Amino acid sequence: MPALLMEALQQINGKQDLTTLADQINFDPSMAIRILRIVNSSFYGMPREIGSLREAIVLLGLNRIRDLLISICFSKMLSARHEDFNYSLFWHHSMAVAECTRQLANCTGANPDLAFTAGLLHDIGNLIIVILFPDKFSQLIKASTAFRVEAEQKLLGLDHMTLGSKAAQYWNLPVTIQEAIEQHETPPTPVTGKSLGLLVYTANLLILKSEQSDQWILEEPLAILNVSNDQAACCSNSGQQFADQILALS
Repeated sequence: MPALLMEALQQINGKQDLTTLADQINFDPSMAIRILRIVNSSFYGMPREIGSLREAIVLLGLNRIRDLLISICFSKMLSARHEDFNYSLFWHHSMAVAECTRQLANCTGANPDLAFTAGLLHDIGNLIIVILFPDKFSQLIKASTAFRVEAEQKLLGLDHMTLGSKAAQYWNLPVTIQEAIEQHETPPTPVTGKSLGLLVYTANLLILKSEQSDQWILEEPLAILNVSNDQAACCSNSGQQFADQILALS
C-alpha cells in the first residue's frame, strides 16, 4: 500500500498529526495537483482559484483533504483489469456511496470521516474477488444477479462483505468500519440503531435507487436515521456529483 495512503488511513485512528500528512502530500507533486484540480472543480464552487494545498486545507479542512487523498489513492492502487469487470463504474459507485454516507452522517450526528471511509470501501470485497479469483468472478457475473451473495457463498465459501471486512481488518482500520463493510447489505431490524453499518446500507440503496431500489425499501432505514426524503435526495445528489468530479479530474 502506498505510504501516503497508509498515512491517511492512520489518521482515522487518530495516530498521527494531520499537518504532517499535508506536508507529505506536497512531496508528491502529482497527488497535490490532482487534489487541487478537484478542490477547484464546480463541486466545491470556490469563488476564486485555489493555488496551494495549504490554502485548500484552510478552506476545506484537513479531514476533507484526507478524504480526497484516500479516494484518489485507492482508485489508483487497485487497478484490476478483467474483461467482465467495469472498473470505472465500480469506483464511481464506491465514491458516490462514500460521499452520500458522509452527508448522511452529517444529518445524523455520526462521525463523517469514519462514514466516508466505510462508504468508500463498502464493496472492496468485489474488487478482491476480481484480483484473487478472476475465473470465479466470471462465473459469478454469469450467475443470476438476484442471488449474487448466495452465489458467492456457494462458489467461494464466503461473500464480498466478509472479504471486505477482512481486508479492513488487515489494514488495521477501526472495528466500526470493518463491521459496516460486513453489514452494508444487511437490512435493518426493529432493534437496529443508528450504526455506521446502517448509514452505509442506506447510502448504498440511495445511490442505486434510480436503477434498482424501490422507494419502500428505504422507508425503514430513513425512519431509523430520522432523515427526510428531501435530505436523502440531497445526500444522494451530492454523492453522485462528488464521484463525477473525482473520476473526471483525478
